[in-house]
This record gives sequence, structure tokens and C-alpha cells, in this order.
Amino acid sequence: MTNENSQRAPELQRPEFESMVHMLAHAAKEHPDHTAVISGENEITFADYYACVAGLANNLIEMGAKNERVIILKANSIETAVAANAVWAAGAQVVMFNPLYTENELRPLIEDASPTVILCDVSHVEILAPLAEANGVTHFYTFDDERVDINQWRGKRDLKLPDPMPENNDLALLAYTGGTTGLPKGAIHSHAMMLAMAKSMDGLYSTSIAGDIWLNVAPVSHIWGWCVSLVAPMYGCNTIVLVPKFIPDVVISEIARTKATIFAGGPSVIYNALLAVPTLKETDLSQLRLCLGGGSAFADATIAAWEEVSGNTVHELWGMSEAAPLSGNPSDRPNKIGSVGLPCVMTDVEAVDPETGVDVMPVDEAGELRIRGPQMITSYWNRPEETANAIRDGWLYTGDIGSIDEMGRITIVDRKKDMVNVGGYNVFPREIDEILFAHPEIQEAAAIGVPNSHRGEAIQAFVVTTEGATVTANDIIDYCKENLAKFKVPSEVLIVDSLPKTPAAKIDKMALRASFEQK
Repeated sequence: MTNENSQRAPELQRPEFESMVHMLAHAAKEHPDHTAVISGENEITFADYYACVAGLANNLIEMGAKNERVIILKANSIETAVAANAVWAAGAQVVMFNPLYTENELRPLIEDASPTVILCDVSHVEILAPLAEANGVTHFYTFDDERVDINQWRGKRDLKLPDPMPENNDLALLAYTGGTTGLPKGAIHSHAMMLAMAKSMDGLYSTSIAGDIWLNVAPVSHIWGWCVSLVAPMYGCNTIVLVPKFIPDVVISEIARTKATIFAGGPSVIYNALLAVPTLKETDLSQLRLCLGGGSAFADATIAAWEEVSGNTVHELWGMSEAAPLSGNPSDRPNKIGSVGLPCVMTDVEAVDPETGVDVMPVDEAGELRIRGPQMITSYWNRPEETANAIRDGWLYTGDIGSIDEMGRITIVDRKKDMVNVGGYNVFPREIDEILFAHPEIQEAAAIGVPNSHRGEAIQAFVVTTEGATVTANDIIDYCKENLAKFKVPSEVLIVDSLPKTPAAKIDKMALRASFEQK
């Protein structure tokens, strides 16, 4: 299924750019005094953004960064955004890791990326300094070091970007996969792929040039945070509000204070946490016109509650580290709750038999989703075997199980690796998650497959109940029996205080499986 319907009216056509750096140069030229980034009380205009990028880029070239990797480890901030663009302007590739990562998580990733430069916060020196030394990285700086402190270039609008600027097919980014199914892999993105990412977002959600204010809470190190912080807003010369850390009441107050028009959102747990903020109903969110979600199943009740308090539905999207976005519910059409919408412009999506990998499934029947489009990677960093397994005959096999209806809308059923075989029946835990989410006294839920001597595998469910809930585990099992086939009903339900999350705020089912195996 291909979507070719996202065609913009001629008067609103965006310019064609050679690289992400050309996109920044355009914004600085056309809207020099427009606010580019807001982070807390700190703001920067496009002209100063450009100047800081130029200054840092020239220093990075002196450090030997050109054609090499530069690691950036810092929470969402103006410095993070400037550093990423400076790496591109220096002709290098950006590698961002989540600042919440531990030494054990960072060690194999740094070895894999083999960087020439590492930039980080002072708080990360203790962890990173030994890793930098072990990997022979001599250019290791904190953001307050005089060689990389961006404040020295603010106001110096005569600074120029290094010449030559990057070309369309130059490598730009190593986006490491989330790691919920094993050691993360570096997905290699070129400037052309990220520009396609911008066009895909713009095709789904037309923005007003220099007229919208995006607000993002996802780490910029994650592909979603990357897309809605450094790519989509810049494409329309719009402002991005970067929240360093997800604190629900702070996010609500920032949406109101900055008069954000687009909330980048993310997984359903983000919205559930915001809905629990006591002051939410008293906060003026009237300026919001678009709210986005993705990365996990949304309960109908969550979207209904958000719409009641904000006046906006949640438009779900689908993407992955290897290609984003892939599909979405467009803002100019009725939203279909539970669906991740239509394929992005220039993007082909098919549901194929998980066994053969080539036989296309009938309408509404689930299969493994494979994609083909200009935002798709063509290889992983240093992983030829994984590349050959994931990318076959020009198609990227996503590992997601989903169906496509007669209108071309995609519904994600589950991850291929999460499928559970219960007594010969294939069960997708996400379906059980959605039933549990719909229970009025359940705030979060996750189902996984566990070994079972009688049925091969069985379903184990973990739930977090709402404040003041009286529901018991047996009540929840009875509820599942009323709403699910017998073989899908969890054999056991555990009520817990919280569920483990990945750095991207998704429920970490790999951690749940590990905790079960340790029992």
C-alpha cells in the first residue's frame, strides 16, 4: 500500500534542500530573529543558532571530526540541538545516547561507534572519561569547555558555516535501536533520509511556516525525539520547545507558558501521566491544535480523557530507528483510534506472511509489516548479517505484526518476537494489553509469554492500578474471561507499583521477562 495523497498546495511548497545544514541556513536567512529553540528560560533565534553551529563546527573540524563520528551525551537542551547541527556542518556523523544510560550500557555502544570526539555534560564525566580513554578518544569535552561552549558565538552573526557543506547522500546519523530485544544496532541515516523524514512529517501534519511551536519531551537521542526536535520543526522554520526531563506538571506548565501549538507526545504512558496532574483541568491548553502519539498501544479511554481536557484527539504514528515516520493518522482526515494511520507519502507498506516473508496477506489479516521508502536505512553500522536479515530485495522487514484495511490504514498487532504460542494458538500480547488498558481501574498494563508445562507458553500480565482502586488480580482475570478467548486469558495477573520503562518511555517487556526468569 502506497500513500500518494499528501500533496501540498503550490503556494505552501517547502524548498528542496541538499542537506540538514542547508535547511538550517535557509531558516537563518529567511527568519533570523524568529525563536528557534526554547529550553526553560533559555532561548535562541535562528540567526544565533546558525552562528553557534558555525563556531562549533569549525572547532570540530580542527579536532579531526570530518567523516568521523561525534558522540553527544546531554539531556534535551539548546546545546544538544546546536551540537547536532554543528557535527553535520563539520561533515561528521552524529551519535546520540540517552543521558540515562549506565556505564554498562554505554561501553559496547562507544566501542561500536568508534568516535573521534565526545561531548557531554559535567555530570557524565565520571562515567565517560574512562570509556573515552579506553577507546582512544583524545577529544573529550564538556559543554562548558572553551572549545565547545556555544555562548561565545551568540550574536556573532558574521560567522560562516564551513565550506563545503554536506551533500545529499553523506552519512549524517547513527541511530541506535532501542535495545528492548537485544544489543542496540546503529541504523545509518544519510542527509537524504532525514530530509525525507521531514517531508513525511510535513505530508501528515501541514505546519504554518514560522508559525507553529512544537513541544517535545522525548529524549533527542531517540528517533522520535530526533524527528520532532531537530527535523520537522526546522523544516517549517518553526520553534521547538525542548523539555530536559519528563516531569508531568512541568510539561503541562510549559505547554501553557510557551503557547505550544503541537505537542509531540509519544507513548500512552506520557499522556496517562499528564492526565494525572491535578492542575491539568485548570490549565489553558486552548492554543494546542495537534497532539501526536506512538510507540505503544493507546486505550480508547486515554484518548477520550485527553480530548475532553485539551480539545484534541491523539494522532498515532508508526516508526522505528531504521525509518521514521512510516505511517500516521493525518490531521486533515478523521482520526481512527487504534490505527497508526496511512503510509507516509512515497512509502510502501505491505503485510506479508511471517513464514514466507513474501506472500501478501489479505485485507484485515495480520502479517509482518515490511516497508520501502526514502526515509529507510540501507544498512546497520558494522552489522552485515543483521543488515542482510532485515533488508531483503529492497524491503525493510520491521518485525512488527499488523494488518491493513481496505482504506489502507495500518493497525499494529504486536512485535513478531513478542508473539506467544499458547497450546498451538498464536497470541499477540498487545491485544491483551489493550483489553487491560480499557479497564477503568488499570493505569498501565503489560502481558508477556512465559514457559508453561501444559501449553508450551502461557500469558503473564502485570498491571498498575489507578489510585484508590479496589480491583483484585482475580477480578482482572474474570474481566479478561469476559473479553478474550479462553486461550488468551492470562494465567496469572500481578498487581505491581510500577512497570519498567525504556529510555524512550515505552514499557520494557524484555525487563519484565528477565524479572520473571529470575524468580
